[in-house]
Amino acid sequence: MLLFFSIAILFAALPLLFDTTATWALSVSQLSLLIDQWRRRQICGVGGFVFMSFLFFGIRPLYIVLESDTLLFDDLFKIGISLQELNLSMWWATFGLIAFCVGSKLVGVRKNRFASSKQKSQKPASSRVAGYLLFYQILSLPIMLALANTGRSLYSSSLGAYAYDLPVPLQSGHIIAIVVIFDRFLQKQTSSRLTLVFLSGTLFLYFTWLMREVSMFRGFYIAGIMIAGIAVLSRLKKRVSLGWLILPVLVFQPLFRSLGEQRYMSNDQIANQTFSELAFGEGSVFESYWNFYDSNGDMNIFDTFAAARQADVSKRPFLLSWLYVPAHLVPRAIWKSKPKQGILQDVSFMNGAPYCPGIAGFFLLDGGEVWMLGSMFVLGCLVSLLDEWCLSLSHTHLRSCAIGLLSVNAMFLTRFFLWQYFYQVLYAIVPCIAWAWWFRQRRSQRKQLSPMDRPGQIASTDESTSLEIDQ
Repeated sequence: MLLFFSIAILFAALPLLFDTTATWALSVSQLSLLIDQWRRRQICGVGGFVFMSFLFFGIRPLYIVLESDTLLFDDLFKIGISLQELNLSMWWATFGLIAFCVGSKLVGVRKNRFASSKQKSQKPASSRVAGYLLFYQILSLPIMLALANTGRSLYSSSLGAYAYDLPVPLQSGHIIAIVVIFDRFLQKQTSSRLTLVFLSGTLFLYFTWLMREVSMFRGFYIAGIMIAGIAVLSRLKKRVSLGWLILPVLVFQPLFRSLGEQRYMSNDQIANQTFSELAFGEGSVFESYWNFYDSNGDMNIFDTFAAARQADVSKRPFLLSWLYVPAHLVPRAIWKSKPKQGILQDVSFMNGAPYCPGIAGFFLLDGGEVWMLGSMFVLGCLVSLLDEWCLSLSHTHLRSCAIGLLSVNAMFLTRFFLWQYFYQVLYAIVPCIAWAWWFRQRRSQRKQLSPMDRPGQIASTDESTSLEIDQ
């Protein structure tokens, strides 16, 4: 019902584009889509995408209208923008989000996938498994330290792009370790197991802190903390509401903005700041929350989207943007004309600024507004299929990690290229599946041995089920 309500508001706002009434109406249209996802009471990739899209294309336009914040249009894009043109851009952005939701519902997750409380949980991991994972965390630190010491000079090396992505799968291994070790503590709350949880969490946070020296995009390291939190929650609750993703992001908005502004500062420089300076800057608490959406922050996806609508581009990639996804792994030494940074679109209208129009804006540049609607529809289908796979797993550690990975990365998809999202999810999910497969193989081997053939005495089989994959 809320989807139809959103569509009705969309077309009702069309004759009102010259007035701020349309801005508010379109924001409500997007909000209804978000509420529809919230009502499902299950966090997933579709919900994460809708949430972040609402912040970009529902809240940011309101800030522009209420604060007359047209700085980027006037000074960067050199186009100027009327209220009618702003509302028209918001109208197309809302239409694109609706197309995404329609696609997600077409192949939507079946209701029985949300009835996870009926699914059997797995036995806790053994101390040996926990030891393996803790050893992995310790072993990965020297690798991350080496990358951190190299810093952002990685970008200028021939293997820089690949080394830049290496922390993502390494961090994913830390997330698995935290989930498994924390689950063991829940089953038997002893001081020794609590110590392991503390040690694993400390190693993870230190690894994540080092990631900042390599990545200028905070999503690469903060996303891991969000994923770990959701994965742990899924061990406590068999159904995790979308609110657990929405509320922390809203509460820590000033901190996210501050970290974005300080992305060129070293970790040592940041450590010397007080929490108040880091979180709220020099303004009041209320101002820090409201001004999160101004032109100087990272919420300018809508501005660039609106500029892309007016841009007179020289080329239209169309389907090439989709076909480029698997081709991105081809080394530049083989593919001499490989697009720099994977940009196939004509982004000359941005005048060299490091901004992006979001995934909807990239689709717009690919082939125009109708192409954007079709691409958003297909994207909704694909993200929903990923959710279907994830929620079809039994209540294992793999499922818990996958829920966090897909929902959090779907938030960043709103501002990514297709290939960026695909590979970030791939690099993060492959370690989860690899650990699951390895422990499943161990289980199969142990089952083939008779009790007398096993080393030592008859061992507990809970180790082998720690990361079991559904068949």
